Amino acid sequence: MGSDHSPDALLDALRGFSPPKGVEFLAIGLPEFKKRSPVPFHEAADFISMDENPLTVLRKKQQASMFIGLRLLKQKKINAFVSSGNTGALVIGAKTILTCLPHILRPAFLALMPTKKQPVAVLDLGANVQCKAIHLMQFAMMGSAYLTSRNIHSGQGTKLPRIGILNIGSESMKGTSELRLAYHTLQTLPNAPFQFCGNIEGKSVFDGDVDALITDGFIGNIFLKTAEGIASLLLDQITSKLPKEALNMLGGPFLDLQKRLHYAEYPGALLVGVKGIVIKCHGYATPQAFINGILEAIHLSNENFMETFSSLLQRSSLKNV
Repeated sequence: MGSDHSPDALLDALRGFSPPKGVEFLAIGLPEFKKRSPVPFHEAADFISMDENPLTVLRKKQQASMFIGLRLLKQKKINAFVSSGNTGALVIGAKTILTCLPHILRPAFLALMPTKKQPVAVLDLGANVQCKAIHLMQFAMMGSAYLTSRNIHSGQGTKLPRIGILNIGSESMKGTSELRLAYHTLQTLPNAPFQFCGNIEGKSVFDGDVDALITDGFIGNIFLKTAEGIASLLLDQITSKLPKEALNMLGGPFLDLQKRLHYAEYPGALLVGVKGIVIKCHGYATPQAFINGILEAIHLSNENFMETFSSLLQRSSLKNV
């Protein structure tokens, strides 16, 4: 409920999707969609539209589908929650219902973006419009814990992730006072669970020289959607300008490029810092993107991501930041 697409589009996607063995789905929505659901259905009395004020709906719409899902997650009746609804309501609802992990002041949206080398984890992508230096420092800690958890489960060991701050220049004195303070603190942090690489300019992000990029949610969201727009433009120009025969000759390499740049089918962003697996898909996400978000939720749940992530955070110097 609440996305830019009709719930029918998402239900149709579920209808054609076979979950891995041992995985069960639960759709949450208004009663009129129950008969159309191919999976078990939990009725909700209300839903949150994209243009509603998050604080208002938190007080007045406790029976909305989104808040029901978050409560089921808190009660451990589900293992993960995926939504493409109102971003602000999801963040406030998660902070209020699930609560944040110890010492975490604010959660952040984290997503992987393609580069010339390995994908880069970018956070925050829209959970926090304004951030102080301490929030940016905690984002660095969470980004490091996320990447280390991925490395452990993929058998790559516990190598130190490389962390950078998105800024207008590489020099330490560039940017706002909060960015300069975050730079100094991350540079001088004792026993840091990461390698701090300093400031990274927007044009250098896709070189792939850092593993995680730290920014506030305002800039991060603009950065993400600008990258999505440029990727869409490039794909559109290639497919419209080149003859079909030329595209067929490119074969696999072009298909791989489409897969890497087709942001509409990316699995969404993980809300790190709260006590549960919450994935936010774009409001305009395609049904396939929603399925990809579900697959990512299954992957994180099967890997016991929350246990590893929380443990890594507590072993870091987070409480001293």
